[in-house]
This record gives sequence, C-alpha cells and structure tokens, in this order.
Amino acid sequence: MNLGERPALIVIDMQNGFCSPDGFMAKIGLAYEPSAEVIGPISRLLAAARKHEIPVYYTRYSLNEDYSDGGLLMEVFPQINGTGGLVRDSWDAAVVDELAPAEGETVLDKTRYSAFYGTDLEEQLRAEGVDSLIVCGVTTNICVESTVRDAFFRDIRPIVPEDATAAVTPELHEGALEDFRYGFGQVTTIAEIETALEGQTANSA
Repeated sequence: MNLGERPALIVIDMQNGFCSPDGFMAKIGLAYEPSAEVIGPISRLLAAARKHEIPVYYTRYSLNEDYSDGGLLMEVFPQINGTGGLVRDSWDAAVVDELAPAEGETVLDKTRYSAFYGTDLEEQLRAEGVDSLIVCGVTTNICVESTVRDAFFRDIRPIVPEDATAAVTPELHEGALEDFRYGFGQVTTIAEIETALEGQTANSA
C-alpha cells in the first residue's frame, strides 16, 4: 500500500441522522443499519490515526432549518422535509457519540456531498503537507465517492478502507468500491492501514 509521505484521515458524515433508528434516514425509509455497523470499525481506524499522529478531519452534512441551502438534494430526496434531518446544530446532524472528535481535530460542516465543496478542506490539507487521504464513513456511493473523486482531481491520493465505509445496500457499496479500484485509488482494509502506519512510523524512527 502507498500511504504517501503524509497521510490524513477523514471521517465522512458519521452522524446520528445516518446511523440511528431515530435519524432522518430511518424516517424516510432508507437503511441506517449499515452505517451503524461501521461505527466500531471506524473507531478502530481513529485509534490508529491518533496513535500515529496523522491529521484527522470530520465532516457533517449540515443544512439550514428551511433547507434553503440544500440545493438539488431536496429535489432528489424531498421526503427529508419535515423530518428535521441534517439541520445544523441539531442532534440529527451531530457526529455519533462513539466517534466524537478529539481536541484539535477539525470538523467541517458541508452542504453538498463532497467534503471539498464549499469548505477549506483543500487549504487545510495543503498546509499540513497531506498527499494521501484515507476516506471512511458514509455513504460509500454518495458522499464518500464524491470526496474520493475530488481528492483525486486535486492529486491527493485517495485510500478507501472497505470495512470502514457503508451504503444503504451491499450493491451500492460494492459498486462504488469497484469504481475506486478501477480509476481513483486504493481500496484496502483497516488492518492493512494499521500495518502500513506501523511501518511508516518505524521507518521514520
């Protein structure tokens, strides 16, 4: 695996709305269970990132209460209206407690699928000298995929741990992973990332 010289980790949209039976996903009839199932694996990945002191970023899909900043999302998923889903500073939009950001870790609020759109993520990564971005979270085929593509377009190497991402169906998850393998970057596992980080730390000692 090629971690590059300076990897970082980004946790995409691991919010109550996506991961809880009381969140907006469940309310509009989409499966929240796959998102909930990767909370534990992502916790393990976070532990590895923190142990090896690589930068950690989080995103939260966060919208105005009237969804005036939601754009075409509200045409594709009009049923979100009335659920309170993803409203900025609400419980639904908060990162799940199990994955709470640590002190000093960056949380980016976004209004579109990609973590790069309308945020200063690129500037922060450049300032840190990051050349590889480990992308985990949900959902594999939407916000993870959009972030992977935008990282690739910026020549920041995307790395996707398949056991730390999830989509509402296995087919959507696997389809996105195939896209990543074909044209965007490395698809790997948490265990392989842990091993690579250990090796990188040993080599720099």
